[in-house]
Amino acid sequence: MSHLAAPVACTGTILIVDDTPGNLGVVVDSLEARGIRVLVALDGIEALERAAFSQPDVILLDVKMPGIDGFETCRRLKRDERTRDIAVIFMTSLMENEDRVEGFRAGGVDYVTKPLRVEEMVARVGVHLELRVMHKQALAQNRQLLAEVAVRKQTEAALSQARDDLERRVALRTEELARANANLQASEARFRAIVETSPVPLGITSMPDGHILYTNRPLRELFGMGEGSSANIADFYAERGERERLIGHLRTNGSVRNTEVQFQRADGTRFWAMVAARVATYDDSPAIYVGLNDITGRKQMEQELVESREQQRELSAYMEAIREEERKRIAMEIHDELGQLLTALKMDVSLLKMRIAHDAEAAKKTDDMRQLVEGTISMVRNVASHLRPAALNFGIVSALEWLVDEFNRRHAIACELRIEGGEPALSDAHATALFRIAQASLTNVARHADATRVDVTLASTAAQLLLQVRDDGRGFDPQLVRRDYSYGLLGMNERARLIGGSLSIDSSPGAGTMVSIRIPLGDGPRT
Repeated sequence: MSHLAAPVACTGTILIVDDTPGNLGVVVDSLEARGIRVLVALDGIEALERAAFSQPDVILLDVKMPGIDGFETCRRLKRDERTRDIAVIFMTSLMENEDRVEGFRAGGVDYVTKPLRVEEMVARVGVHLELRVMHKQALAQNRQLLAEVAVRKQTEAALSQARDDLERRVALRTEELARANANLQASEARFRAIVETSPVPLGITSMPDGHILYTNRPLRELFGMGEGSSANIADFYAERGERERLIGHLRTNGSVRNTEVQFQRADGTRFWAMVAARVATYDDSPAIYVGLNDITGRKQMEQELVESREQQRELSAYMEAIREEERKRIAMEIHDELGQLLTALKMDVSLLKMRIAHDAEAAKKTDDMRQLVEGTISMVRNVASHLRPAALNFGIVSALEWLVDEFNRRHAIACELRIEGGEPALSDAHATALFRIAQASLTNVARHADATRVDVTLASTAAQLLLQVRDDGRGFDPQLVRRDYSYGLLGMNERARLIGGSLSIDSSPGAGTMVSIRIPLGDGPRT
């Protein structure tokens, strides 16, 4: 009996199909105790569905069941591609030989008789589970062998192709070498013909003195040289020190690649070329093999792009100056003309109140009108100040004092102004640009910094002017802001550039922010 029980060592899944599964409790417990997963179906239809879905390793199938019997269930299992390879063991109380033959014809591989003997059942199931495992292993090995055979065939085909290609190349190379060895002069002539027909300007110069040893037609055309002319490559460099730099690089590295060099022809015209060079030998002497690519057109386009950007910046500066002038004009008109009209209206309202003092209701109405006029006057002054503060007409120090006072009045953030070096002598454009940068910096502090204090410092010497706006807020990552194209910071930087200054922003998360602008000044006196 121990010999029969040995195969049960393997684990797997078994589907028991019986309309009275309660009678199989002892069998189920025995199978599960040996690590075998047990599924149960109550009839043939359920067995077909569960077998297709769960893919058990063995099916214990009762012959007598309601609906389709066990034989028909087995035949359907074997017709289904998904369940065709699952071993079916019949459970039957029928002892006739015809019934056993019928079970084998239906596709069963074994049978057990009812009432079931547990040890026999477990032993038979174990055998078929082990066969199932070996069947799966055989299929996997077969697939692996087929894959390895396919890979081997592909490898052999590739190797054969590579070998054929190599043999063809070796034969071709052997023929070429034979021809070269047979007639070295003819080989050199062919080489020269190839180089001459190349569209790339090519040449050879001696090292280090730079005598031109060989040039092809495109290089001669590029430099405006005649065929057979003897010259020195150093004569064609637009900057004399450029060749010494390249020679030093060649001595160290042996080659240069993608180096832009400006040359000049004998007639004085200049052009740009991308240079690739390598140190080798020519007639057993050190030489430099040079290849050029004319990039004059590209350099001209780059120069045009630079000029276009400079024109755009000049236009931007011009438009900014116009905007500032327009702000100044509008502010003056609002302050002078509209302010005068409102002041006159205020005086008329006061006079009207004196004349109707006997009418209490009318007097109250004139008081309301007077308050409305005063509020309008205050609003007009505020609008005019924000367009262009009148204090800016008296210098940058006065303008910064007004800006700090306005900031303290409008925000619950302590702001302090420090002046070091007195009032600098600045043009209206410079003072306006500095004021706008400081104004934008304080606006950013109020909107984003979550700060409790901000310090504005203006320090001037004979050599330079320094404006700093420092806060103790939450700060930010300048690299991240640059990637996100912060137009406020870009505008501040452009204003600084337009007046010849340099803007720097020192900030990090949690460490506050400091915006600094430096402007070089002349040696003239400061007021």
